Amino acid sequence: MAWVLLLAGLAMGVTPWLVIKREFGGVGILATVWNVVNPQELGIPDGMDVSWLGGCYALIWVWLGLIWGSRWCLSPWRRWRWRLGLGIGGILLAVGMAVIFFRQVEAINQVARAAGVAANRLPLRRSSVSVGWLLLLLTSGGVIGWGRWQLGGGKAWLVRHRLVVIPVVSLAVAVVLGAGMVWILRPGLGWAAGMGAWTWWILKWDLVTYTFQLLFQPLTQAAGLMQSLVLATPLVYTGLAVAVGFHGGLFNIGAPGQLTLGAIAAMLVGVYCPGPGWLVLPLAITASALGGALWGAIPGWLKARFGTHEVINTIMLNYIAASLFLFLLGANEYTFFGTTITLPFKAPGSEARSLELQPTAQIPLLLHLLGFRDGLWDPTLTLMVTGVLLGWLATYTPVGKKLGLIPGALLGGCLGGVLGWLLPGIPVVIPPALATVRLNGSLILALLALVGIHFYLWHTQAGYEIRAMGLAPAAAAYGGVNLKWQTVWVMALAGSLAGLAATHYVLGGGIDEYRLKQSLPVSVGFDGIAVALMGQNQPLGIGLTAFLFGVLLTGGLQLNLELGISRELVTVLQAVIVLVIAAGGFLPRYFTDPLLAAQVERNASLPIPPPVAQKPETIVVVSDPDSALDATVPPPTRDDPPPPPLQSDHLPPN
Repeated sequence: MAWVLLLAGLAMGVTPWLVIKREFGGVGILATVWNVVNPQELGIPDGMDVSWLGGCYALIWVWLGLIWGSRWCLSPWRRWRWRLGLGIGGILLAVGMAVIFFRQVEAINQVARAAGVAANRLPLRRSSVSVGWLLLLLTSGGVIGWGRWQLGGGKAWLVRHRLVVIPVVSLAVAVVLGAGMVWILRPGLGWAAGMGAWTWWILKWDLVTYTFQLLFQPLTQAAGLMQSLVLATPLVYTGLAVAVGFHGGLFNIGAPGQLTLGAIAAMLVGVYCPGPGWLVLPLAITASALGGALWGAIPGWLKARFGTHEVINTIMLNYIAASLFLFLLGANEYTFFGTTITLPFKAPGSEARSLELQPTAQIPLLLHLLGFRDGLWDPTLTLMVTGVLLGWLATYTPVGKKLGLIPGALLGGCLGGVLGWLLPGIPVVIPPALATVRLNGSLILALLALVGIHFYLWHTQAGYEIRAMGLAPAAAAYGGVNLKWQTVWVMALAGSLAGLAATHYVLGGGIDEYRLKQSLPVSVGFDGIAVALMGQNQPLGIGLTAFLFGVLLTGGLQLNLELGISRELVTVLQAVIVLVIAAGGFLPRYFTDPLLAAQVERNASLPIPPPVAQKPETIVVVSDPDSALDATVPPPTRDDPPPPPLQSDHLPPN
């Protein structure tokens, strides 16, 4: 650990800590603990002083020394409390440094605002912390983790949370490898020939930092968050489609074809089914699920009936689904054996696209569902949902238990709806950046699918049978599970989830129009494999991973715009994450092997036996050497157990 602390301290001394100012394109003014690096000689306003960084760096070395000195604490609990306090102290130091810096930035910009300077012309723009500050934060967290690891049961605690540890480690490895690729392929921001080695080194670190700042920038913007959710919604469906197959011991690689069939079914109902919205829209959603279920059940039946591998079947069906899509929407007329057949599905024009869906089959945008229309906010639906949640939570109170779960939720929803109906519309101005985001109500269906699959797999007998078949098919069959039926059902269920992704693209207008188009991004079916693997096939993990991938894909657009780095960097990161997870995160085997993990947790739960007090031996000095063997034998007492019976192995030879 001494070497780790030493390297962390040295790394903080040779990396930038603060970005005082940054222009479009990434060029900025960087502050280190030794000096300020300003490659393009941008203007630094009066009042910006970062000389205090040197004093903080000296304090950090004292802090590292105290961490190393904690190893001399004899009591494990005292050592843990010492390291916990030092870790929290490091975090507070990092927070304090950031507060000092941003207060200086805000004071300088406030003076400029008072002088009438526009927001995009402020003297200090896009100021941020940099690598050195992040290293201090990571070191503080590592100290806390180190202390917890060395505490009794620390290893078992990490193994118990391996479903979180493995994805986090895999993401960290992917970020490190991605940073290495950016370091090698791109020059430093603002670098020019003739600059010194120190400037080159600092600018390279700034390039890596800014690259990942842009990738995760959507987390700091409302429009970026909504666009990330747009891209994450179909990944939730396809991730669940792959995960359900994994839980049943099957590899569903046919999500692209199942999504295509779901989209075709949704289009047929949405375009040609008459009726009111309360009927047509649920039918279209159901049709998308049934279309995907049909395309998933076919390889399931082939495996159950003939034993053919589901990977081969699903891959082949992906091509058949793509061909069927082009057949329906590629042209209106086909000639077979001299007979011309006319199809009504393709809209006029050269592009392969369907007719527009009826308004009754369209899923509204999420902002419209929440009541934001024409500059007013109608809070009725929002208050109804809030009332349902509050009514559900109230059932956990002594009074609410008497009411019951469902009546409590219904009562809360009714009260919220009445309150929203009584309130007048509230004037609200929606920024154009938010109004143009195509986030629709399919997100709500995706969240319901996450909850539903979790409940089905872990809280029902049918879900238990699926997981039993995936873990031990022979044992499941011995317990009465019909493996053939379960194989067909698992693939059909997985296909229905992939087909529901069409609710986002076709019914929700996720591809800019309420129609089925050739630009349907069926590749999200393959992306669902990465989502399921990183999410450890858990619904909560799949939801978080889908959102992470949505953030990375959204940030990749800005990365390409500002730095010219291809969006394929995001694809590389996803691929590296899958490879690292396949390798178990390069972690010890007890993180990936359930039997070894159970052994680690069992060993940690065993009580530590107290030390046994040794009875002092009686040493007798004798003059006869032949009786020396009896000289070290302690005298017997009443508390001593009787001697064991003499075994044949102990008998002397004849």
